[in-house]
Amino acid sequence: MFRKLFYFLPTQLFLISLKRNHFVLLFWVILFGIVGENLFVKYGIPYLFLAPEYLNEVSFWSYFIMGFSVGGFVMAFNITGYVINSNKFPFIATLKYPFLKYCINNSLLPLLFIIYYSFKIAYFLHTKELYSNSEIGLYLIGLVGGYSSFVFFSLTYFFSTNKNIFKILGIKEDNENHNVNSFLLKEKGWFSFFKKTKKWHVEYYLHNPFKTRAARDISHYDTEMLKSIFKQNKINASIFEITVFLTLIGLGFLSENSIFIIPAGASVVLFFTTILILFSAMHTWLQGWTRFAFLALFIVINLLSKYQTFSYTNMAYGLNYNTSKADYSKKTINNLKNNNTNFNSDVNHEIKILENWKKRNNHTPKPKLIYINTSGGGSRASLWTFFTLQQLDSIFNEKLFNQTHLITGSSGGMIGAAYYRELQLLNQEKKLTPQITDRSYTNNMAKDLLNPIAFYMATNDFFIRTKKYMYDGNEYIKDRGYAFEKQLLVNIEGMFDKKLIDYNTPEANAQIPIMIFSPTIVNDGRRLLIAAQPISYLSNNNPNNNTFSQPIAENIEFSRLFKNQGADNLKFSSAIRMSATFPYIMPNVTLPSEPQIDVLDAGMRDNFGALSTFKHIHTFKNWINENTSGVIIITIRDKSKDKLIENNPLKSIIESANSPLGSLYGNLFQIQDYNLDDMLQYLSADLSHPIDVIDFELESNNNQISLSWHLTKKEKTNVLNSIHSKNNQKSIVRLTELLAE
Repeated sequence: MFRKLFYFLPTQLFLISLKRNHFVLLFWVILFGIVGENLFVKYGIPYLFLAPEYLNEVSFWSYFIMGFSVGGFVMAFNITGYVINSNKFPFIATLKYPFLKYCINNSLLPLLFIIYYSFKIAYFLHTKELYSNSEIGLYLIGLVGGYSSFVFFSLTYFFSTNKNIFKILGIKEDNENHNVNSFLLKEKGWFSFFKKTKKWHVEYYLHNPFKTRAARDISHYDTEMLKSIFKQNKINASIFEITVFLTLIGLGFLSENSIFIIPAGASVVLFFTTILILFSAMHTWLQGWTRFAFLALFIVINLLSKYQTFSYTNMAYGLNYNTSKADYSKKTINNLKNNNTNFNSDVNHEIKILENWKKRNNHTPKPKLIYINTSGGGSRASLWTFFTLQQLDSIFNEKLFNQTHLITGSSGGMIGAAYYRELQLLNQEKKLTPQITDRSYTNNMAKDLLNPIAFYMATNDFFIRTKKYMYDGNEYIKDRGYAFEKQLLVNIEGMFDKKLIDYNTPEANAQIPIMIFSPTIVNDGRRLLIAAQPISYLSNNNPNNNTFSQPIAENIEFSRLFKNQGADNLKFSSAIRMSATFPYIMPNVTLPSEPQIDVLDAGMRDNFGALSTFKHIHTFKNWINENTSGVIIITIRDKSKDKLIENNPLKSIIESANSPLGSLYGNLFQIQDYNLDDMLQYLSADLSHPIDVIDFELESNNNQISLSWHLTKKEKTNVLNSIHSKNNQKSIVRLTELLAE
């Protein structure tokens, strides 16, 4: 029985994959790890597979598309295996429908995956999303239906094109009953099972999913004829793969229509499928040279990418990349930092805004001056920040927002704050319906942003990018950065479709708080400060009269550095994206400067924007002391500030090697908190009135909310319920006391 099992074709195909097809098996390991919630859990990737969304909802069609994409990956897996391994099993060429027989016998991994995937979906939907059994059953039917549809479509093609030995010779097919004796090894003993031979020994195979047969004796067949069968089958397979590949690329050109934006999980599988298709197609034509060709191609692409002609840079929409480049040098940086004319002008301009703020809050002689600092954290931070501001303003009858002068932060938190600010502006202009407290706005902020990003990444960004985007007379290349902005505008009904300069007047009149975005400059780690107001006072750090030092500039004022490149015309959604450029998920934004500046997420330097807040308080301390009764800093956090101390068990060699870097990155925001707390203590000496810091923390009750641009239904509920936590309720009580003073 062991011999029959060991020399069973499905077993041998699995073993040859373990021996030769490590590249292909890697994708299976990743897929099993994702759906099993063992990989990328922090970033919510498993939820994209377990609860996929299509057109912003989990549905039969979202699972059908997932199943269809998995079917495509399985067929690519079968074709790749057939191309690479079929010559090791020459008897397959003598069977009727050889590729079909190969797929049936190579179905061990796909079958295990579909069963495991279905079980994990059912468990996840039942325990975490609370769907009914009938709904779960419908979704599983959609998954299996989509999978079967692609497999059926593929095999129909191969039925009509692939030939076996009988079709080549034009003779009648036999009944495939064969004598197994000619295949028994002469050697006896366990060592014979692992004997190295040019052809892999097989004694039985699956004739159909429910019936086995003995392997055919092929000693009387011409070897060259058998090779011609495989060659013809492989050519048909490569034609099929190229057709599928071109279809996938063509799908990218339909990305403007939301109907063609498939679930993000399906896009991940689609990307894996594309890689397998390219690999197997190259192997068909290059045979043993495939790995060398892949390596050479990678080296060539890497070298060409250093040249502008072959480089695809992501751009900030509204900036002019065709004019002379901004000079980003030490000389320019120092000139901006030390320009006293700009400094004095901007300080006076800011004091006028503060005076307008005071007039707006004339209900008391000395109102509290409020700053809002909001953290990054993808969609969870966007939703949490927006909902917190919406709830607080409802409690305090918009008094909190009216007394807020400055909003800073990073990534998702700034999206939520900017959306609420925009609604407040429309509300003041009597252009907002329904009311600002309506739940529809909360739902808008919770909508998916990841699906179009993943779709563009799979169908566009890794290939030739030909699609263009025109904005304000300038042409840009479409990529996943464009997809992010487009979907964000769709989700919030186009409210960010403005330029940076459009906010200058309402901010100057203190109708709405000033917003400062601070993406990190990759080149040197500085902060690029983007605002609708002139803010050179935040980049000026000249020493005081009694301090003798040579400080270097940390902050770069965007509007002055890129004045000649149209800084004021920057699209507001691009300013948001520059602050929310999470590495790898979003492309680094390249700016028109010499040398070229790249920027990424603001959270890399200051996750809460507190550095801008502290510098603003320090600069205008005299005005604050004379005109306010103190400062309130509201910090909206996507996680607890004082996190639990993690256990530090014995580590494996790999874990130990990764520990220094992993620890630094894992504690990055905690380190920022340590530094900011110290800075706040020093800052408090500048003011004669108190500085009160009120924290609102997203508490998930031990249910981790993913760091992603996608939230499941349960995650959305956890975010909204967090406002009722004990600590957040204490913060509301404390805020009530402060605003009543």
